[in-house]
Amino acid sequence: MADTVIENPIINHPYAAPERHFRFDEDGITDHVEEGRRPSGYFVPIPASRKRSAQLQLATEWTRDRLRPNDLVNQLRSQLEGVSEAGRD
Repeated sequence: MADTVIENPIINHPYAAPERHFRFDEDGITDHVEEGRRPSGYFVPIPASRKRSAQLQLATEWTRDRLRPNDLVNQLRSQLEGVSEAGRD
């Protein structure tokens, strides 16, 4: 996996819902910015095999195949978005 360097990782306002996000691809995060809020999710770490003399380490390859959606958070965001838009009328 190639290391991606993002010069300025702050792309959203601190007091508003995110409007943009960095895209993930098969190799991990990219420096390409996409519009909209990224769906909530988490990465499932896969530990390295056990060895008696070496310390255990978690693999740090955060790729799409390890991404699991966080359905509850995504449902709440959807409901709250509808409530906040209704309050603007």
